[in-house]
Amino acid sequence: MPKGIQNLILEMVQNCPRPVKSIASEVGKPYSTLMRELDPEDRGAKLGVEMLLPLMQACDSTLPLRYLAEEMGYRVASVRDIEPDKPTFHEELLDTYQALVEYHRAMLEGRPVEYVAKWREVLIRQLKEDFAFYVTRRSGEGA
Repeated sequence: MPKGIQNLILEMVQNCPRPVKSIASEVGKPYSTLMRELDPEDRGAKLGVEMLLPLMQACDSTLPLRYLAEEMGYRVASVRDIEPDKPTFHEELLDTYQALVEYHRAMLEGRPVEYVAKWREVLIRQLKEDFAFYVTRRSGEGA
């Protein structure tokens, strides 16, 4: 991950598939103000901590949250309900295999950290779906 939370937030916004002007509008900032606040070199304008959550929501990214958790020796885990999304266990496992391939491909290609991190989260979710399917299948067998 980039050095420092400021650089990481800037990278998150720059790598977001949405235009920065759209993000600025969503968080209620003029584009030029947001860009100044995101610039780690601009000593005259700083991004307030209260803007972090709206920016993460606008970018659909948990990168800063994961960075902060990792700096503290923790890992972020979703609390959303995990349900298998395939009709068979075999298909569920194939989804996980594809997610692992994409995750490794992103790293081998040197893609941006945010892109790799998204595939990591997809892979983790797929693993949870596999486990949920497995547990459901096992409990149906009376095991």
